Amino acid sequence: MDLNNYEKLLDKAYEKIPENVRQSSRFEIPKVETRIESRNTFITNFNKIISTLNRDKNHFKGIFLKKAGTMGEIRGQQLFLKGQYKDQVLNKLIENYTKTYVLCNICNKPDTQIQREGKKLYLKCTACGAREEIKEK
Repeated sequence: MDLNNYEKLLDKAYEKIPENVRQSSRFEIPKVETRIESRNTFITNFNKIISTLNRDKNHFKGIFLKKAGTMGEIRGQQLFLKGQYKDQVLNKLIENYTKTYVLCNICNKPDTQIQREGKKLYLKCTACGAREEIKEK
């Protein structure tokens, strides 16, 4: 195979890739900023985390509290957790949530939406078009 011909074929294939998939944006899983008062933990950058992940506050809160094994609520711009938690533990919970409910398993982009069909949840990727059932880990 001629090397020039290969380059032309490669360029042709690259042109057919959608623009939103071609762009390489660096997505970083947000880290928690906490404040501990007596025996309670407050995630002070809760709204920033939610906007970065592009998910519903109540969906995130429900899964996050369940995985943390505690009670809590949204208080203004913060998430209140009953009990004292280290940042490492909370960051790991956010990372697990992101891998399950935010990042596409095919292209690894955060451009996804959660869709419900009956009792099943699906992760629909707007970047590559993949659709996969969400299986909790």
